[in-house]
Amino acid sequence: MNECDVLILGAGMSGLCMAAQLKRAGRTGFAVLEQSPGLGGTWWDNRYPGAHVDVPAPLYSFSFAPNPKWTRRFAAAPEIQAYMQDVAAREGLAPHLHFGVRVTRAVFDEGTARWRVETDDGTVWSARHFVCSTGPLSRPRLPAIAGIGSFAGRVLHSARWDAGFDAAGQRIGVIGTGSTASQLIPPLAEGAAQLTVFQRTANWVLPRLDRPYGTLDRTLARLPPYAAAVRAFWYAVLEWGRRGFDDGSVARRGMHRTAEALLRRQVPDAALRAKLRPPYPLGCKRLIYSNDYYRALVRPNVALVTDAIARITPAGVVTADGRAHALDVLVCATGFDVEHSMAHVDIVGRGGRRLADAWRDGPEAHRGLTVPGFPNLFLMLGPNTATGHTSTLLYIEPGVAWVLRALREAEHRGAATVEVRADAARAYNDRLQARLKDSVWSTCRSWYRADSGRNIALWPGFTREYVRALQRCRFEDYAFA
Repeated sequence: MNECDVLILGAGMSGLCMAAQLKRAGRTGFAVLEQSPGLGGTWWDNRYPGAHVDVPAPLYSFSFAPNPKWTRRFAAAPEIQAYMQDVAAREGLAPHLHFGVRVTRAVFDEGTARWRVETDDGTVWSARHFVCSTGPLSRPRLPAIAGIGSFAGRVLHSARWDAGFDAAGQRIGVIGTGSTASQLIPPLAEGAAQLTVFQRTANWVLPRLDRPYGTLDRTLARLPPYAAAVRAFWYAVLEWGRRGFDDGSVARRGMHRTAEALLRRQVPDAALRAKLRPPYPLGCKRLIYSNDYYRALVRPNVALVTDAIARITPAGVVTADGRAHALDVLVCATGFDVEHSMAHVDIVGRGGRRLADAWRDGPEAHRGLTVPGFPNLFLMLGPNTATGHTSTLLYIEPGVAWVLRALREAEHRGAATVEVRADAARAYNDRLQARLKDSVWSTCRSWYRADSGRNIALWPGFTREYVRALQRCRFEDYAFA
């Protein structure tokens, strides 16, 4: 049996941050288990053509590890993965990383106050603290469409892309028109003989203020005051953009005008424009930032289909109007199963209670970090810590800092376990859901919401509010034993 103080599940951005900060705090008794062959998490999985981050790169680096090497304002997936590799090397994390390891079960042993974690190869780990850093966007979801298993051509999911796939000369159908689809559709359109895009609901699209970073940019980025100023600027810009989710705000009116101007400029055909105008308020679904998505849709070899998909056949897709769309390849840009993101691991807490049962009505946690009945279990990017307007790293870092505070507090008290009180967790989530119920995110269907309609993903406020809430988080809400 392998033993450690802290066991981290997942080597994406949040797992990397947790590991780096443990090492910086002098806590070297930790290990990171990652099921993929390498570092990256979502940036290992999402290798589809055109994959890039949708927030400015200066905000997509840790505050403790700025990156002066970005070549564009909106970094592509390979650059982000290279940055993560660089951080791991600089922080000396290699000895702690274990790749190709799939965790299947984690059980809290009340007698020893330790987590027993089992992997698919039969290895068992024992850890005082168990940190789940898999994040909400880790389990790809195929569309629940009749006949999808019968398709005779090739089926690709955006998060399980085949790097060797060549779109040249192919008849390709893309299901989905969200953020991922907006990135992969333009490069696919360049090579495909015919690209058919199946749209259920149009999305709000704003320009991506992208540009290359030259030698001067990278030189200046090595100067800490300049790098800090650029980061602060983009932080302020995106926080202002969050105001666009509030009805009647100046930001909302400005974003509406910008979105409409982009649509009119890039889509000359009025009928097509009508199909691309969202029928729901701006911000209800995640915004798309793109300069080439609309341009791809007006290409002669691209067709936008808005009729519902009735079924999939061996030859292609049949829509509700009875039309058959012959395809060689079916691309599913259908996102992730956020509601059941932890379902692949059987997590058992105090008294034999399973996390799957605790989350039967949808995931929830106290400040997105802890769940009553599961001592010494910490979630990174847990329920309601996602953001629709800025970098997730701004939420990861304060979460990691709070976990380190909790570990120190437990040691100070001589306690073996730390566990959030059920009444505190209930009160917190009731207040949270009351705020979300009256927000823009309750007005349409999206991956932010569970099947029940409850928002399980988003934090409803501004970034500073979340950070301050964690900094002021009272340990009176927790039981130490």
